[in-house]
Amino acid sequence: MNINFSSFKEGSKEVINYLPSMDEFNKLNHSSIISKIKKIEGEISFSKVNDILIVDFSLTSNIDAISAYSLKVINKDIDINDSLYFTNDKNNETEEVFFTKDIISLDEIVYSLLLTSIPLNIHGDDEKLPSGDDFKVYSEDELIDELNEEKESPFDVLKDLDL
Repeated sequence: MNINFSSFKEGSKEVINYLPSMDEFNKLNHSSIISKIKKIEGEISFSKVNDILIVDFSLTSNIDAISAYSLKVINKDIDINDSLYFTNDKNNETEEVFFTKDIISLDEIVYSLLLTSIPLNIHGDDEKLPSGDDFKVYSEDELIDELNEEKESPFDVLKDLDL
């Protein structure tokens, strides 16, 4: 779904219900984490202030993702709540305000927002880190705790000296 920047008038506010075709939307998916995007729906609101179009996303999605623990396909709900700013004036472009000539592809933006909303360590609720007789996999927090416990200062040998 594409929108035209120029179609929004100064001070206007519009809201659309966003429900893309999942077949078309899955064609955008090139992620090694997402196996299939099952649903994306919600509202996208547009308001134009000066030469800046504010686009607010309030979406829910359901995806089949690859578990970081077991590499099995798991089903997850992901919420997308974000705001992006667009301008067609090159002078207003900043790191927070994106320049566009006129056409804005909502599907590509929503897909990008979906990717950034997925947790880095995605796994099933009932999944545990793998372990066995000869090995153990540590979570990042466990590794930091263990490294802090084992850390000895080279000056510890001087503790017992009476100076």
